[in-house]
Amino acid sequence: MSAETANRTWRGPSAARRREILLSTKTIAIVGASANPARASYFVNRYLASTSDYTVWLVNPTIDEIDGAPVYPSLADLPGVPDMVDVFRRYD
Repeated sequence: MSAETANRTWRGPSAARRREILLSTKTIAIVGASANPARASYFVNRYLASTSDYTVWLVNPTIDEIDGAPVYPSLADLPGVPDMVDVFRRYD
């Protein structure tokens, strides 16, 4: 076992705890939101907006709106504190 593997101690939440988290979440911020339909962040935004009761806040400093929804330049600019933050980053 490598030193890197031995130092890994974090374990993700159980399925039951993940369900609790999702049921208690009301607001989700998508950091790295994109207006490009080929991007995963665009799909996630559209999916959440069309199939859930979550309030979705989009964050990207280079875009003002996506499909008519406002896009905030940073998490600090959101109208409230999100319950969950989904971060999308470019590969590089």
